[in-house]
Amino acid sequence: LSLVNCSALEDENSDSAGNGGGHEFVDENGTDDDIFTSFNETHDFDDEFSAEDYSVYNNETGSKETPDLVGEKSSQDIILVTNNNTDNNRFNNHEDVRLLQIENYKKGNALLLNIHITHHAGTTFCAAMKQIGNTPSNACNGGDDWPETVPRHRPWEYDETDRNAIELRKVYHFISWEFGKKPRSPLVDVNWESPHLVSVIVMKDPIDRRLSGDGGINRMFGKEEERTEEQWEAFAKYDGSINFMLTRLTPDRCGTEGENTTEECLETGKELLRRFTYILDVKCLDEGLEALAGELGFSLPYLNKDSGKTQVSARERIGDDELYEFILRRNQRDFELYEWSKGLSLVNCSALEDENSDSAGNGGGHEFVDENGTDDDIFTSFNETHDFDDEFSAEDYSVYNNETGSKETPDLVGEKSSQDIILVTNNNTDNNRFNNHEDVRLLQIENYKKGNALLLNIHITHHAGTTFCAAMKQIGNTPSNACNGGDDWPETVPRHRPWEYDETDRNAIELRKVYHFISWEFGIIPPIPLENVNWESPHLVSVIVMKDPIDRRLSGDGTILKMFGKEKYRSEEQWWEFAEYDGSINF
Repeated sequence: LSLVNCSALEDENSDSAGNGGGHEFVDENGTDDDIFTSFNETHDFDDEFSAEDYSVYNNETGSKETPDLVGEKSSQDIILVTNNNTDNNRFNNHEDVRLLQIENYKKGNALLLNIHITHHAGTTFCAAMKQIGNTPSNACNGGDDWPETVPRHRPWEYDETDRNAIELRKVYHFISWEFGKKPRSPLVDVNWESPHLVSVIVMKDPIDRRLSGDGGINRMFGKEEERTEEQWEAFAKYDGSINFMLTRLTPDRCGTEGENTTEECLETGKELLRRFTYILDVKCLDEGLEALAGELGFSLPYLNKDSGKTQVSARERIGDDELYEFILRRNQRDFELYEWSKGLSLVNCSALEDENSDSAGNGGGHEFVDENGTDDDIFTSFNETHDFDDEFSAEDYSVYNNETGSKETPDLVGEKSSQDIILVTNNNTDNNRFNNHEDVRLLQIENYKKGNALLLNIHITHHAGTTFCAAMKQIGNTPSNACNGGDDWPETVPRHRPWEYDETDRNAIELRKVYHFISWEFGIIPPIPLENVNWESPHLVSVIVMKDPIDRRLSGDGTILKMFGKEKYRSEEQWWEFAEYDGSINF
């Protein structure tokens, strides 16, 4: 019953890159016998560069060799480096550095690293990279699968950058360093020019970042929508977030001086940003990630460029011009750094604004229109879209009116907005329960497209719920806490799950006004049977991700590790205890 037959994809995926998602680097003949020639042709260098400008850096010996020796070694051991500096890893030309880093990532010889300033879309970035290849299990930052040969501290010192990047690329293709606090050592000390490292930073408007909020901020100043004038004033004067970017990026953590922060501090931040391989702008992150994928030679299967949501501006959210200007003055250098970084961003977000101006609101819902661009005859459009021919006819359907709760004939559809129209069958006295499953699915799908149905994931713990949630956040509004709930949950809808049959319609309708997608995670047995939910409601599109039960048990978590030890260190006795554990039987 699965939407995609995974077995049929096995042959297609059998050549997927291993080693953390790395790709072999080959020339146009499908070999790596002359890697320099391939590199030269790929980038169309013509006469601008020649073989004399490059050598081959041998990981095993640590020496540089001439390109004609490349064919004697596997591509996994080959890194191209320039000859214009005595230090193999430090180059004079930034573009020269970038090209080598990019090629080495494609060959599986360079690690992709996100310098993640907290609230700069690190969760979204991590989830996208998990689709490409191996990443650390804990938010891409670390976890139980971290190799023992690499220290867990970050950032790295200059001399340890190469070694750590090489070792980690044997396991992962991507990692993240999150800095919610100031780094333990200056970021400037990292060897950002290493041919083994592709570095990325996502930049964000500093006031938008401050308004991202978290549990700590809400406890200190209240929820944004409930914040009093006094709380807003305290929020604005809070010193903990002044010039948050500069205090993380600069060697002396400058920026805490607020509006008295020097221009020298700003220039120091710019100098570090220039050394990173890529800069992305969170304002058009989807397009940025897509461009990054194009540069590095992979694709993002769940990326959707329509995910940009129309948001209220920071000034409007604060609701006080004087307070807004006060926050802006205190974070002026961060704001200047962000504005400057736009010129180096892989994608220019401003150029995309006109294209995205017609993006759907209301949680990502789309108007349902016929081929003439109108909704005057929604049944005809529905019929043509699904190519029903004579199998279905107008007599089989009615229109369910949300406001009156009654069924009406299709010829009345044109008198109402598409947001108030739900097609239902006439083959049952209950508007929401149908005899034909395919009939149900088609109505649910159309209503989701029109913004009248909610998408719900029935998430059994360890069944890819985090990845699903992150992908759905790219499409439209979702609850803030892992798509399950959070401070933004509407008060009109109870927080319990699952729902009873009679409350399904109402709850789904209310939630679709706020979100396009939610998740119900079940790590324990549900308090009421899931079969009680009205899964046939035209307001609900339900999804469940299935998984091999033994693979699920081996997913592990903190509790399992405490009980039975880490998988790779588990003794035979611990393995038997794990196997006999009753808590996960037929989960």
